[in-house]
Amino acid sequence: MNIEQLTYIVEVANRKSLAEASKTLNISQSALSQAITRLESELNMKIFERTRTGAVTTKEGDKIVEKALHALDAIYQIKEEAYKQNNNKDDLLRITAIPGLTVPLIDTYFSFKNKKTSLNIEVNEKSSTKIIRDIKNDIADIGFIAINKASIDSLSELSFTPIINGELLIFTSKQLEIPGSGNEITADFLKKQTFVLYKDEYVEDFIANFQRKYGPVDIFLKTTNVDIISNAVFEFGAITLGHDISTLFNSEFSRSKMKAYSLDNFYDSSFRFGWVRKNDYKLSSEAKLYIEGINQILIKHSSMV
Repeated sequence: MNIEQLTYIVEVANRKSLAEASKTLNISQSALSQAITRLESELNMKIFERTRTGAVTTKEGDKIVEKALHALDAIYQIKEEAYKQNNNKDDLLRITAIPGLTVPLIDTYFSFKNKKTSLNIEVNEKSSTKIIRDIKNDIADIGFIAINKASIDSLSELSFTPIINGELLIFTSKQLEIPGSGNEITADFLKKQTFVLYKDEYVEDFIANFQRKYGPVDIFLKTTNVDIISNAVFEFGAITLGHDISTLFNSEFSRSKMKAYSLDNFYDSSFRFGWVRKNDYKLSSEAKLYIEGINQILIKHSSMV
């Protein structure tokens, strides 16, 4: 049994004539008749009643033709899927990233679109924990996250590819007077400040640990909007926390406008930043090139800090 034989019996059943079917299939009537006879012999079943006026399916033949239709449809779908995979048709990459990476994600994509790529993307911004959850629940295909030693177990059963190293920092406006010198802030100073925080598990973890050790701090606003945070820092003298990578492409957090301070004396602030996805998820060739383009930008910018 082969695909051609299944195609032949479906066409003959539709035309109810070997002569008409042979014209459509572009083969001789004799070759068509012999192919069907071989299939009937293989199945030990008569599929058609042949007469001088045509060919009509038998009762058993009706069921065989119906199964052949399903088989041919499945084969068509397999070929269509293979074509899409090989030619990147309908190639949608759902990306979720930590805050601050929208610019390199979109700029890299626009440069790809100029090269007539068939890749389409969907971009969302969330905290690392939510990104990991989205990957596990098939809501996103790939995510760019921050991860530290304490939370590495959350990546079980997932594939993580680190791209750069970084840290969690305190950010203040240039105008805020910081006692002492150097790149460190004291606990006494932090306790007297007003905080505006991005709703991120690592930020919240730092604040919770700090308050347990040094007492409560004043948190007047939590949000997922980076613009609101930067406005609060400039206009109200608030301070905030964030990953250094999240500020690389945000002009509001540039060194000319803000100061950054290490948290090393309070907290293990070192992180790895990279891509997470399911172990069995395979990127298309176009998606791989796109991700590699983003990685080059991230590595270049991080080396300039």
